[in-house]
Amino acid sequence: MLKIMAIMFVGIALGYLVRKVRGIGHVSSTTMLTIVLLLFVMGCEIGGNPRIVENLTSLGVEALLLSVAATLG
Repeated sequence: MLKIMAIMFVGIALGYLVRKVRGIGHVSSTTMLTIVLLLFVMGCEIGGNPRIVENLTSLGVEALLLSVAATLG
């Protein structure tokens, strides 16, 4: 976890340093494409796991309750 946080902070520092470079504005569209691709791959991974698919109803109810509680909190 510390490694992930360190990488994130290095990215923040690098983004701060190059924020005025021309062409940096295209990073946001690339980031969105990467996130969509990551969500698609995660969906494929979840759909291919039989344990998750078999318990989808109970996991779905639990996930719904957690997301509602987090939104209200």
